Amino acid sequence: MRRLLVPILAALVAATALPAAADAARGRVCAGPTHLKFKRKAGATAGRLSWQRPRGARRKRLRYRVLRDGAVIGQTTRTWMKVRVSVGVKYRLAVRLVSRRGKPLPCAAGVRKLISYVDPKAPKHLYVTGVDGPAAHLEWTPGRRGDARVVAYRIFRGGDTLKQVRGATEVDVAISNSRSYAFAVAAVDAHGELSRKSPVVRVDTDHKPPPPPRSVIASAITDSELTLSWSPSIPARGRIAGYRVYRDGAVLRQVHGLSTRVTNLAAATGHVFTVAAVDSSGWLSAPSAPAKVSTAPPVRSTGNAHAFLLASTGASWNDFRAHYGQIGVVYPTYFDCTSSGQLEGADQPLVTRWAQQRGVKVLPRFNCQRVNAVAKIVEDATLRERWLDDMVAMVMQKGYDGVQLDFEQLPYYDRSAFTSFSTELATRLHARGKLLSVSVSPKVADVPNHPRSSAFDYLALAQQADWIFVMGWGIHWTTSAPGGVDDMTWYTRVMSYLETMPNPGRFVLGTPLYGLDWPNGGGTSNPGTPREYADIQALIARHGAHPRRDPVVDNWTFSYTDSSGTPREVWYTDAATTHERLRMARARGLGVGFWRLGNEDQRVWNDPLVRSGG
Repeated sequence: MRRLLVPILAALVAATALPAAADAARGRVCAGPTHLKFKRKAGATAGRLSWQRPRGARRKRLRYRVLRDGAVIGQTTRTWMKVRVSVGVKYRLAVRLVSRRGKPLPCAAGVRKLISYVDPKAPKHLYVTGVDGPAAHLEWTPGRRGDARVVAYRIFRGGDTLKQVRGATEVDVAISNSRSYAFAVAAVDAHGELSRKSPVVRVDTDHKPPPPPRSVIASAITDSELTLSWSPSIPARGRIAGYRVYRDGAVLRQVHGLSTRVTNLAAATGHVFTVAAVDSSGWLSAPSAPAKVSTAPPVRSTGNAHAFLLASTGASWNDFRAHYGQIGVVYPTYFDCTSSGQLEGADQPLVTRWAQQRGVKVLPRFNCQRVNAVAKIVEDATLRERWLDDMVAMVMQKGYDGVQLDFEQLPYYDRSAFTSFSTELATRLHARGKLLSVSVSPKVADVPNHPRSSAFDYLALAQQADWIFVMGWGIHWTTSAPGGVDDMTWYTRVMSYLETMPNPGRFVLGTPLYGLDWPNGGGTSNPGTPREYADIQALIARHGAHPRRDPVVDNWTFSYTDSSGTPREVWYTDAATTHERLRMARARGLGVGFWRLGNEDQRVWNDPLVRSGG
């Protein structure tokens, strides 16, 4: 029912005597009833209309006729009568004197009355208990009904509606730490009408940190990972925002759930884990009981492939972790040279220790691709000595298995200087039980004055170094015309030359795991872009290209037009072309190596020539 919020219009026409008629026979004025009043109890369908008899009139001789909106509804000798009414209706009620013979006299009084809706009364005696827990308990005495029965109670917090309950005079309300609350209650009747609010009750809460989580356990433990889980913290009040995980007393991370996967752990190593709960106010619980865990011993590698690992990219590291069992020697790219020929770079202990624990030899790459810097290092006696001292000292301090020396861009006339430098480095390393791998440019014959390969004396270097890593690519490069990066014709000739060496087993044939993408026919004006296998597959899908395997070059190739309208040509390797290189190298007794780990065709690792190590 729509609430009728119209204030009571009082009987504001107070017992008004109708105009008196002169009684000619008696010679006096007729006096009517006075002080008409109408009252109705809440919920009643009738009210009591009352009045006072005229002054001087004898009670037993008076009769009264009651009218409602001009219609007679009853007659009585009393000074009151029940009158049926409806809520929301305005009535004209009147009382007229009646003679003994039943004739209405001109003596009457009237009142106008609007029958207003009666709201329920406000609940009383609201009180709050349990404020030390997660919820405050509110109770109250019922509110008295109005024109309809009370069916529910509405709970207010801070003036805003919090909830509504039916059929009860109590409720539990969640409370948080360090807050101030103001609660009130109002009655709701069957028509949805609301009483006034009860007096406000105020509650101030203090703060209680959450309890620590229980039952911290480790499961699914490997040589480098484990899953940590725990039982929830149940605070006295408020909510848990997360859990802070500690490893050996140091914060590891914060999570929302009841478990976390811990990775990058050292194998066969003990750790102590604890967990603390953090509530929504930022308060921290005490730490849980410690969980003492030891990681499993690692599975050792049985492989013998050589592979470069880019220490600057997570993809390369993740790839190594996934396939280390097929790798015998890893070359992480830790160190480089400055333009002035100074050594720079840093060890990454996680990579180094992780690999060595699994039986993979770690020979960090000492790289320099700057022509002037490389020449200065091998020619300048002072700088040469400093590099030799620093490399050997670094190997001993960090526990490396040796050095991977990658000095490219050497001019042909530094052949002797580089051989001498490499020989001295090998002598110092071997004296300490360490190894040397030297990267060299590929060649099909030892010719003088070649700008790339003549600086590398294969015969002399192979007598000193443990491995000669032949970078079997580069027949096409970024500023050349498009073509296979490891053209099979070229590759076959390089291997044939390596077979002529007195100790071919020391030579490792490097295989590229990438491709090149040239615009406008390539050349110095249109340099190509190196692309990983995954990137090339995305290009093929995006442009709807149709690669073909060139039977002579034994590389894959396709063309496409980029978004700027430039024609482009791509050549790349995959597991199938790599298999042919591995097969030929293994057949000749050569080692095999990869440049580089990360984003290659993952099918390479399923090749039996890689998995078996031979």
